Amino acid sequence: MNSLRFPQFVAKALQAKGFRTATPLSTRPRFIRSAGLQSTATASLAEICLGRKFLLNNSIPLRLVGAMEEKYFQLPLGTRFTAPSRDLGLKMKEGFALALQENGVAVIELGFQDPKSDFMLELVEAMGCVPDTHSHTQGALWEVTYKPSGVISTKMGTTAHSRSHDIGEFTWHTDASFEARPPRFFGLHIVHPDNLGGGIFCVLPAGNLVEALSTRSVEALLRTEFDIQVPAEFYKGRTTNKGRLLEVDAATGHYLLRFRRDILASPPSSDPEANAAVEELTTLLDNPGTTGWRFPDDVFKENVILLMDNARFLHMRTEIRDKRRLLRRVRFHGPN
Repeated sequence: MNSLRFPQFVAKALQAKGFRTATPLSTRPRFIRSAGLQSTATASLAEICLGRKFLLNNSIPLRLVGAMEEKYFQLPLGTRFTAPSRDLGLKMKEGFALALQENGVAVIELGFQDPKSDFMLELVEAMGCVPDTHSHTQGALWEVTYKPSGVISTKMGTTAHSRSHDIGEFTWHTDASFEARPPRFFGLHIVHPDNLGGGIFCVLPAGNLVEALSTRSVEALLRTEFDIQVPAEFYKGRTTNKGRLLEVDAATGHYLLRFRRDILASPPSSDPEANAAVEELTTLLDNPGTTGWRFPDDVFKENVILLMDNARFLHMRTEIRDKRRLLRRVRFHGPN
């Protein structure tokens, strides 16, 4: 056992039980570097499986929501902010970055008007992060709104239509899961929320979802690289990419997901166990009890910026009722 290095959350639990590990409890990773976010490596399969077995054997609770019970996402302490002005908001970048790295979320209410969402881009760059372009024809900012006209796709040579531009429900997913290197974070500037009761934004922590899966499925998802199709509207020169749907951050022990069911190949892979794992995952997400947590209306409101860890949470939205609903999105990577 001493030859293995455990993620911090596993090491603490093991040491509390009297075991020795090779991960000193004092070596907690720094989450802020140059007022930005620090990239981390992923744990080995041996570490993950041993750590998972320990957690399951010690009754770590699963917290999925009951089918008839609606629950609201409770923002952790230190994740909700007010930026009175553009300049003061940029000076608060260290606090935003810390909240995002520690808790996977930061909510910033703007005390000034920003109709073009310029501040969100400035903030991402001020934190030392790198905004990602959405496609060959679209820049770093993407409008999430009803847009039946679509966008130009260089793959098709004509217009393509994105799920984020229709009014139907968009089921559980992570953003840009089709990229060769999916962006770790995303930001949403809520320009105009759905004022007719639709477009409800919900989140589901990756850890809660993974703990509901069988050990065999977790192991299959950790080891298998799946073929993932790139939607035409996000074409950057490749029609498919390969990637694992599940990893573990070695520095923190957080489960990291990339998932969007409608762009997986059919069947997802040539490995029957991996296909069974995807089936178990999608069945769990389709279960009425897997409802996640909705963002409260007093948080998901006009002129608020929401920054989220794209790999630590799945997210979804309900059917749009107000076609004027407008969010602007930026996807970004942490510093190299």
